[in-house]
Amino acid sequence: MKNILYIVWSDNNKLGIPIIDEQHRGIISTINSLHYFIQTGHEHEIIKPTMTMLEQYTEVHFKTEEALLAEANYPALEEHIALHKELAKRTKKLSIDANRRKDSDMVLKFLKEWWLGHINKKDRQYISYLRKLIDIRAF
Repeated sequence: MKNILYIVWSDNNKLGIPIIDEQHRGIISTINSLHYFIQTGHEHEIIKPTMTMLEQYTEVHFKTEEALLAEANYPALEEHIALHKELAKRTKKLSIDANRRKDSDMVLKFLKEWWLGHINKKDRQYISYLRKLIDIRAF
């Protein structure tokens, strides 16, 4: 087996918002689980349930993030929601395509690039708004 983890989570990926960081770690963990099964030759039996789990957990994460952003009066909320909708749509299509063609490497590459890019670029744009909210609420 080459590498057990496809994406190694590091402190550089943390945003400093505990619930968001934990959910991001959960999403990365699910992607790593898919990678593990691909490496062990079991992707055909695991890709559908893993993608379903990822879609559902992503929905929970987006609802959490969007609710916090709305409460924090994040000015780019609508744009951020549009990004979320686009990912959900692309992930669903990719999941269907992957199940048909069994192209799990394509799925992994997309998920890694999208999630790390989103966390480390787009999500960083709202940190100051959520930190103010956290200070007010004293999470």
